[in-house]
Amino acid sequence: MKEEPQPQARRPLIPKEEPQPLARRPLLLGSPVLDLGCLLAGAALLSALAWWWWRPDELFLLLLGLIAVRLWLAPVAIPAWRPRRVLVIGILAYAAIFSFITVTRHLTLLTHALDLGYYVQLTWNLARGAGPLVSLPEMNAWGDHFSPVMYLLAPLFWVAPGAVALLVAQAVALAVGALAVFGIAARRLGDERPAAVFALLYLVNPSLHGINVRDFHAAALAVPLLLAAIYFAERDSPWLFTLAVVLALGTREDATIPVVGLGIWLALAKRRWLWGGVTAMAAVALLVVDTRWLIPHFRGAPYPHLGRYAHLGRAVPEIMAALLLHPFRTLGALWGLPRLSYLGYLLGPLVFLPLLAPIELLALLPALLENLLGQDPVLFYHRTQYQSFVLPFLMNGAIAGYARLARARPGPWPPRALTAAMISSLAFASPTVNDLAVQRFWPRAEHRQAWEVMAEVPRDASISAQDQYVAHLSLRPLVFVFPVSLEKAQYALVNAESYPWRGLPDVRMRQEDRDVVTIAGVASESGVASPAAAAPPSTPELRFRVKYRAGPHLLLERQ
Repeated sequence: MKEEPQPQARRPLIPKEEPQPLARRPLLLGSPVLDLGCLLAGAALLSALAWWWWRPDELFLLLLGLIAVRLWLAPVAIPAWRPRRVLVIGILAYAAIFSFITVTRHLTLLTHALDLGYYVQLTWNLARGAGPLVSLPEMNAWGDHFSPVMYLLAPLFWVAPGAVALLVAQAVALAVGALAVFGIAARRLGDERPAAVFALLYLVNPSLHGINVRDFHAAALAVPLLLAAIYFAERDSPWLFTLAVVLALGTREDATIPVVGLGIWLALAKRRWLWGGVTAMAAVALLVVDTRWLIPHFRGAPYPHLGRYAHLGRAVPEIMAALLLHPFRTLGALWGLPRLSYLGYLLGPLVFLPLLAPIELLALLPALLENLLGQDPVLFYHRTQYQSFVLPFLMNGAIAGYARLARARPGPWPPRALTAAMISSLAFASPTVNDLAVQRFWPRAEHRQAWEVMAEVPRDASISAQDQYVAHLSLRPLVFVFPVSLEKAQYALVNAESYPWRGLPDVRMRQEDRDVVTIAGVASESGVASPAAAAPPSTPELRFRVKYRAGPHLLLERQ
């Protein structure tokens, strides 16, 4: 009986070497001085984290620079740790650190109604069977963004309802994305050592940190799902690939755009023309259905988020036609300094390795153009949730670029590139260090006073509260951003110390005596008072009784 040929294992791009003892090297004159400098900079960083006598991120950059120079002058042996152990430690460390950062930001009133309060209320309503309803503003949530993936998070609220559950779930989900990065790199490079480094590069990426600390967004869940789809395509597992893609599409309606990129990558890089073509065309069709019929059905009005692309068209087919028929005129507007800086912030942490992989860059293009073509600057800022569809393709491109470098220039250059990428990523991610400072996360008296006041709000009461309180009060059917729907609310929660409120020039508050407050003003639907709609003198004022007071925080009950 003829034996079947056994598949040949892929050879690693960098040959594995047995660890050798370090040869004695002549001691460089600057090494002891740099060692002392590193110790002093590290001590200064720790003291700044404790007492904030200097910006911790600036001291971190100083320490990082000293370490980089020290390693360049006198390299040291890398510890022979198991790559998978490094991966597990990195994932656990990231999940713990960013759960801590995001939860403490929430407890110190640094989270917002949009989007954490919005998703807390949505998930709470899904968990109790009330459907996808929100009151920020009052609507069916699928009329704003179509995110059915939130049904999968609803069971969390059966056990631990509230913002903390969502923040921890998001940190864990983003951390788990490192598994897919490791798998992609290990299969493509044939070596788990650089694969572990790429997993760490993902975990320290500044865009990932920015996505994580900006409250909670369903789109952030697309990061590990898109990476998983790439990994399953590498494994040639179409059913698991399809499952990952379907879940990614459930994060938001415009997740169809990076899925188009997945189709391009499958067709051009993997030579799976039918698979890739069907994926891309199905994603485009779904985007049209979502924006033209599905979301307008739930909203009772046209799709609301194309205003950022009004210069290109009023609907998805018009925007696509503008890109295809007038590419030079459309893309010519991208060469401004803000957008070029944005590209630098995306590529710099990976030392421009994705540029060595042109096919992967083509796969990145749809998600990248979604941000670059928009007129809202938040789209092309590298530390926002809008990078959720870009980051997976950046990591995939960096791995492919490194593989090409390793084939073209074997020897010391590939490891040097990874070392440079790690140092660069840490430098770009240095603002994260500030969130670990005691001054940032330790609650102060005004925070404890706010918790005290919020505890006095009845559980089923409707309330109109200022932005910083809303995410703490969203486990109720009706919560509004003050002064929206003030006439519907039984209670209002405001910070009297910040009055007159910035951005609300037409909202006027007057304290008649210690226990009675009147508020007048007209607010727009977005929660900001409209100057054109200032309340006329004949408009009746709303009268409130001060139910509870702690520091500057006033809980007002409408009379």
